[in-house]
Amino acid sequence: MFALVLLVLASAAAADDGVFDIRYPNVIIAAQDDGNVSLQSGRTTGDLYILPGPNGGSVYLDDVDLLHIIQIATSLPPVWSPHAHVGFFGTFKGEEKVDLKLEAEDPEGGTLTFALVAGNLPPGFTLNGTTGHVMGVVPDVTTSYSFTIRAIDMHNQFADAVFKMETLEFDHCSSNPCLHNGQCTDTTGGFLCNCTTTYGGAKCEFACSSHAVSIHSRSTIPNAQMTAYLTYSSYLASNGRYGASSYGWCGQGTNSWLQVDLGNITRIYKVTQQGYSSPQYTTGYTLSYSTDGNNFQEVTDTNGNTHTFPASTSTRSSYLPTPIDARFVRFHPKTYSSRPCFKVELYGCRVYGI
Repeated sequence: MFALVLLVLASAAAADDGVFDIRYPNVIIAAQDDGNVSLQSGRTTGDLYILPGPNGGSVYLDDVDLLHIIQIATSLPPVWSPHAHVGFFGTFKGEEKVDLKLEAEDPEGGTLTFALVAGNLPPGFTLNGTTGHVMGVVPDVTTSYSFTIRAIDMHNQFADAVFKMETLEFDHCSSNPCLHNGQCTDTTGGFLCNCTTTYGGAKCEFACSSHAVSIHSRSTIPNAQMTAYLTYSSYLASNGRYGASSYGWCGQGTNSWLQVDLGNITRIYKVTQQGYSSPQYTTGYTLSYSTDGNNFQEVTDTNGNTHTFPASTSTRSSYLPTPIDARFVRFHPKTYSSRPCFKVELYGCRVYGI
């Protein structure tokens, strides 16, 4: 241990002059305007120590905490844990969920914070500067990312570490997701099945000839995608959905038509007609179709003649002579009882790449 000897340039009796004053629990040492205060170390150790009280505290000089300054001066920077040659993070597969804890310590046992100081995290990743977690979903690409993260202690001492994250594109076709001989193409974030002409769906899972395009569903075919020409009274185009509880669409005559915009190019195999009621129903109709909404052509039979589809007050389903690729399909009533009315549905699969 050491001795701290304070040489005061006036005696204790001179306290009134402001040189040495004890006011419990504080000890105040002050110098007169033309005086000074000197501190001298003990003769044995040759060291001078400034200590706070037994319960901790501070030693101030002109409102500056001398102990805090000493702590900053003697503080050591944070230390990062050892890591591999490729960096702290390593290699990850695309679409993998990652939650990594940064491994760094403060030699004094204090709390660390973290900050990104160079480079960029992979897209979609975030750094929690308080907890030291790096989180995100690995991008579905084969590439690498380098960035620098700084560990900072309470005295603003810091240490930087360079991180490297290698990502590998995930092969979505490795599990053979496409059914019925569909050909799989790997894409960023997923896959695309190129189905045979008779199957459809994201995985070629259904037969197109029995798959309704869901005209009955307003979420699939909104009202705005159902239009008509020469509609009778309030029998609107949006009422012409197969299976609807409404009375259906009605036209004024053979020049009327009901049009459905499918929203994309679809290969159509079959059509279903549902009558309204007796005596207002259609007995025969034709179809025309278009991919752009401007140029329409008629559905023809194998001889090249306009094909007429049968209809009645009940439900009638008919296959097209040859499947068609269309976005817009028009129903043209040609024969009817009292007034041409019906509700309709189409069956087919979306055509990709057109």
